[in-house]
Amino acid sequence: MRTGLTIIMMMFFASLALDLTIPAVILVGAVALDWASLQLKRRMMIEGRAA
Repeated sequence: MRTGLTIIMMMFFASLALDLTIPAVILVGAVALDWASLQLKRRMMIEGRAA
C-alpha cells in the first residue's frame, strides 16, 4: 500500500514540476528574445546616427 502511494506521489510531483518548468522555460526564452531584439534595435539606431 505504501509503495503504491509513494509512486503515485512521485508521479504527481514529477508532472507538477514539468507543468511549472515548461512555462518558465518559454517565459525565459520570450524575455531573452525580447531583450535581444531591443539590443539589436538600439545598435541599429546608434549606427544609423553615426553613419
